[in-house]
Amino acid sequence: MDAFGIEQAVLSPPDSTTSNNLYLKAASIYPDRLFSACTLNPRPIDETRLQLKEYVDQGCKAMVLDEKLYHPTDPAAHALLKTAIDLDIAIYFEGSEMRSDTLAFVDSISLMYPDSRLVILHMGGLFSFPNLIPLLARDNIWFDISLTLTKLVESPLRSYLDALVQDIGVQKLVFGSTHHTEYDNLKAAMNMINLNYEQSNVITKENALKILKI
Repeated sequence: MDAFGIEQAVLSPPDSTTSNNLYLKAASIYPDRLFSACTLNPRPIDETRLQLKEYVDQGCKAMVLDEKLYHPTDPAAHALLKTAIDLDIAIYFEGSEMRSDTLAFVDSISLMYPDSRLVILHMGGLFSFPNLIPLLARDNIWFDISLTLTKLVESPLRSYLDALVQDIGVQKLVFGSTHHTEYDNLKAAMNMINLNYEQSNVITKENALKILKI
């Protein structure tokens, strides 16, 4: 973090097999700089909702809903998401390429809970990204730029990215990475879309503080 000028970071388990407790413990070592997110399977629902409350009591700042662990039409997923919103934490939507049913789920949740803070990880995926842009009209939705931004700037879909930056602005983008080795590529990609200092600061700092209420 020091080498790349990262002041604060959220640690998120890479998959459901990694213990959330490990990340909570890691974040507690440097509580002013590190925060944790937790990945949860909505079922069994009563047990999972209780577990989420315990994680939040320990300092968890966000919940990850991974497409591999739930189905958007499952009432348990909605119940768990409602619990996270009631606990006033951010919600991350994880998936390599966001499916249409997940997009519809995020769309409905954003309208139903306007005070929620919803982050679509990896901008929804390279090929799903164009279909998700209309969601950014909502005040409670952001795109995390990890993985996808570095692909977008050199792909035929670059025009969609340029239109997003020009028409909607960078206030809907937030810096994120899957691994620290991504930092150099992300910085290069941000340079390729000609962001000034203020715009870069919005992506790398201001939006994250707003989403996580730090």
